[in-house]
Amino acid sequence: MGVLLMQAFILFLNTSYALQISYINYQAYTKIPYMAKIEDFPEILQGQVVKTWILEGTLPVEDLVENTNINAIPLEVKPSFGWTLKRTNMKMYPTDETIHGSNKDIDLNQYTLLEPFTFLAILHISKDKKWLYVQSPFMRGWVKREDVLIKERDELLKIMSLPFLVVIKPKLYIKGIEFGLGSKIPYVEKEGNNYEVLLPDGSHELVTLSEGFSDGYLSYSQEVIKNVLEGLIGEPYDWGGKYGYWDCSALVKDVFSLFGLDLPRNSQQQMQVGIKVKGRVRSYTELKDLLRELPPFRTLIFLKGHVMIYGGMQNNDPVIYHSLYGIVRDDGTFYLAKRVEKNRLEGDMLTNIYKRVISINVLP
Repeated sequence: MGVLLMQAFILFLNTSYALQISYINYQAYTKIPYMAKIEDFPEILQGQVVKTWILEGTLPVEDLVENTNINAIPLEVKPSFGWTLKRTNMKMYPTDETIHGSNKDIDLNQYTLLEPFTFLAILHISKDKKWLYVQSPFMRGWVKREDVLIKERDELLKIMSLPFLVVIKPKLYIKGIEFGLGSKIPYVEKEGNNYEVLLPDGSHELVTLSEGFSDGYLSYSQEVIKNVLEGLIGEPYDWGGKYGYWDCSALVKDVFSLFGLDLPRNSQQQMQVGIKVKGRVRSYTELKDLLRELPPFRTLIFLKGHVMIYGGMQNNDPVIYHSLYGIVRDDGTFYLAKRVEKNRLEGDMLTNIYKRVISINVLP
């Protein structure tokens, strides 16, 4: 980005506070092939497309491939539809078996956590009939059959058209069902701050806003997003959300979902959204000078395999929020965090991250 264009862009951001939600979501759904609007999902797919989806990006674990039942996929696939009944994990393969590389804390079979009422297009069933291969709005993979309620498309569209509450706490429970930050829960009636919500199994329950909900999406402001992030500090790091918490990209996705943004699931995909203002930087001074000019709480800093939210300056020291497994400090020591952190780059001896920066993006 040229100097004059950069200056004009920064001036625009400093005078425009609302996120351009429609634009950002359009970017995500058009640039990221793993994302799909379930309400617009095709009525027919070529079977070869589904086969390709099932095998792409998987690790070559031959004894797990058989249960994908891939040879039973017909020439044409007619999707069915539905939604998740509870928080459930989406897997690379139709199994709860773990796949580990060099880090035994990370299960590579774990794709992501799906919240209750995640709408799905259902494309295939495993050989043992216990798993469904599905398209969610932001990821494709395998989920347990028992955790999905299968419905006709018209029924799904009816539920999708209802007004909804958004969960603004890290977790809350309704009739024993756990909902996480950013979950959307449809409601059928409201009176004052009391709402009759619809639960995924079709039952109804009365809730109040004070329990941890917003009626619809929150309005974006730096103060709101800062308060949300501050409330998450110390929450456990959780690769793929396997135990109901956050890795780096899930934190970014869920926090911005409170405002209606449909961001991709992983950091490499998230790097394709927004406006890229800088790629690699040559020094920490260059990084700091750039951040000083960029808007806090809508600027994302990408390292290889990691994403951080820039949170402004504190005593002239750049602040970042991220869910972090571990990081090497400036003195060469390894800090094993395994939690959501708020760091000052200088105060916490992290200035050398400038060497790993591959993109700095702003959500316009």
